Amino acid sequence: MTARGAAAVAAALTGLATLYTLALLAGMPDPAWAYLPRGLIHVGELAAVVALALCGAAGTGWLGRVGLGLAGLGAALLAVAEVLTGTSPGVSETLFGIAPILVGLGLLLAGVAVVRSGVWTGWRRWVVLGLGVFVFAVLTPVLIAAGGPPAPGALWALAGWDALWVLVAVAVLVETAGASRGLAPAAGHGAR
Repeated sequence: MTARGAAAVAAALTGLATLYTLALLAGMPDPAWAYLPRGLIHVGELAAVVALALCGAAGTGWLGRVGLGLAGLGAALLAVAEVLTGTSPGVSETLFGIAPILVGLGLLLAGVAVVRSGVWTGWRRWVVLGLGVFVFAVLTPVLIAAGGPPAPGALWALAGWDALWVLVAVAVLVETAGASRGLAPAAGHGAR
């Protein structure tokens, strides 16, 4: 898989996740089997992490590797937690307690690595770090205060989380666009 392919999958799945969360806010009922598509949402997040790893935005140092590893592990655990919601609620709850911390910490580390590497420019340079900050500054406190979904506050926080994942995927697509057309990387950009 290429960085662009993983980013396209991530953009599609996290874009649908954003629409799904907004539909829930608008009153759409959440069916009992919804844990399956919610598991796919987290696969989309995992695809964004894979795209980040493949495009080289976090550089080659330990900070980026550890950060992307933690974020990927956390996203995978979130997918498992969703799927286990109906059959193993205790395990699911435990995973939901651990996985977002792994994702957030991983994104903070990877985000710092992206900023330090200088491979990306503009808003794209900051989006991974912004998503990592969002996990601890907005998502986690709001989910705790609201009691989780389907509380409106929790859904709004999740919509923000989903939209930021879309931006990460779009950042990969934008930053790798020249490479996909066979063009040399822009000045200051390393080969991917």
